[in-house]
Amino acid sequence: MKCNKLKGIAMDIRIEQFLQYLMIDLGLSINTTAAYRNDLNQFFNSIDKNNDSINFIKVITRENINLYIKIMQKKQYAATTISRKIASIKSFVSYLEEEGILFENVTKNIKTPRKGLSIPNTLSIDNILSILDYLKNDTSLIGVRNLIMIELLYATGMRVSELINLNLNDISIEQQHLRCTGKGSKQRMVPMYSSISTLLSNYINFVRPKLTRKKSSDMKTVFVNSRGAKLTRQSIWLLTKEIVHATKIKSFSPHTLRHSFATHLLEGGASLRNVQDLLGHSNISTTQIYTHLNDNKLLEIYDKSFQR
Repeated sequence: MKCNKLKGIAMDIRIEQFLQYLMIDLGLSINTTAAYRNDLNQFFNSIDKNNDSINFIKVITRENINLYIKIMQKKQYAATTISRKIASIKSFVSYLEEEGILFENVTKNIKTPRKGLSIPNTLSIDNILSILDYLKNDTSLIGVRNLIMIELLYATGMRVSELINLNLNDISIEQQHLRCTGKGSKQRMVPMYSSISTLLSNYINFVRPKLTRKKSSDMKTVFVNSRGAKLTRQSIWLLTKEIVHATKIKSFSPHTLRHSFATHLLEGGASLRNVQDLLGHSNISTTQIYTHLNDNKLLEIYDKSFQR
């Protein structure tokens, strides 16, 4: 088939990896990720009809994306539909850029109908404490590991990819900080509060050795599974599902912990620039989304203060 010739195994794998990232890192639902898959398949299939001799990387150009917009406009798609489909492509391209598969984000100057500002979900302190309390009930080796991973995600604002790629030499217990390797292999130092440093130290010294006892001594990954192998995104996804089911906190995901980390820092008086550095954002405009969360909180406080 024509579309199989264009897509090939490589593109199918990349799309599936992208969809896993959306579900596990960003906490998107199965239905939402299915919509992303449909949007991407529709884009590649539409371009295949215009040029069936190109591979999927070569398809992703400004010219082809603009051509796709014209195709949708010709078919009289609603502006909101066009905007959503292009947003799916932009997200995929950004992911490919982060993974080092594309070296230029060709979607940056693509103009689509403007949409309202999307405010990220966050968790309250009470929500986070409830999640941690639930995890404390499991005192097994894996249970202890899970508790530390979730608290570390909140305490540092790390992405899931940064967590599972964290190595032993990235951590300084004495200086209470760790080194994150983020998008584009950029590194940043993130502080840890004393209690999470203590938990992490106990895990590294007492729990992790029991999990890795059957593995070679050169295993450097901090967080491992029950067989001592490097943890995968799938493991985090399963843990996320378990937490949501047990606590009924439906908005929970690793990425909402990251959003909560940023929001709680700003509410505590941290500067936007500080939060930008801790999150590893290359552009402060990305961090500014959290100021809108503060605006919402201020409005809520205002309404409560002036209720009559």
